[in-house]
Amino acid sequence: MTEINRDNELKQSERNLRYGEDFSESGVNEGRKDDLEVIGIIGSLMQDEEFSLEDESSFTINKILSFLNKEIDENRNFTEAWLIKGTVLYKTGKYNSAIETFDSALETIPEETPEGNLSLWTERDSINYKYALKFKALALFKLGRYREGLDALNEILAVYPEDLEIQEYKNMISIFEDKSLIRELNNLPYNFPKMPFNREQESGQVYDLEKYARALEEFDKSLELNPQDEDILRYRGSALHMLGRYEEALNAFDRSLEINSKNENVWSFKGSTFYMLDRPEKALKAFDKALQKNPNIFEAWFNKGAILFELGRYKQALSSVENALRVNAKDRNALNLKDSILYKLEQESEPIT
Repeated sequence: MTEINRDNELKQSERNLRYGEDFSESGVNEGRKDDLEVIGIIGSLMQDEEFSLEDESSFTINKILSFLNKEIDENRNFTEAWLIKGTVLYKTGKYNSAIETFDSALETIPEETPEGNLSLWTERDSINYKYALKFKALALFKLGRYREGLDALNEILAVYPEDLEIQEYKNMISIFEDKSLIRELNNLPYNFPKMPFNREQESGQVYDLEKYARALEEFDKSLELNPQDEDILRYRGSALHMLGRYEEALNAFDRSLEINSKNENVWSFKGSTFYMLDRPEKALKAFDKALQKNPNIFEAWFNKGAILFELGRYKQALSSVENALRVNAKDRNALNLKDSILYKLEQESEPIT
């Protein structure tokens, strides 16, 4: 959920990596030339908090992991190699493996003394301990294991109770532990046509707007630490949509799509937001983007049909709502919308007398 933080915590450990001793400005150890590309990527990963591995091929990622595994095999207590391996796994979406790797890193770090004498820890131990637990927590968060993630953050706060960064993460993850809130933020909205259905449509759920406002505050705090987090941007957009702040919601969705243009739910939410701003053609394009990526999004088909119905494009509307019913044949709102479309088509076909 986050990239390497602003403190560049591993940067201080760079001098401890044994491969760094094999290189100098004047020359390169001949036996390690094949590792140059890997070492360059690792160096960028350690020094640039926003460095991404998205554009690296699976072949390159495997070379990096192979290099780190070799270092670890030679020295099982090589903490920094464990941490970098965990970071690579985290950044490539292998969250379960990342958690196991950060646990292995923690096993190499001396335990704090019972008296809590932090002076017996080296600065490097302190940096590594916090880094491993923090990224373990964030990987747990990615997997929806919020309680375990909070436990990991609390371990850090037990040693560093005044750590504002970790407190911010804790507050943010606490928001995501609210399963009802997350379910609501993930639920794509219905766009009901302004023209009435033949049968009474289901009333929408009444939401606690104060809850969204509180969540929005935590999302904003999190984005101050991690402005390139696509998930938080998506949830921020959803909360803003729920609060009726549609232009701001669009901005959040656009920022999320700049990072990951493949998320169909963001495209669908963006379409619903365009609809609320009375921009139907842009809404239709956004729904089409969502459906290109996943043709089984019920809400996108329904919302597209609702907009086409409002625009008087009834045959296209019927095709969309039939696709919605293909996904969920029993949805009452879609059945009602289909009735309304068929009624309009029947009126159009009646001869003028």
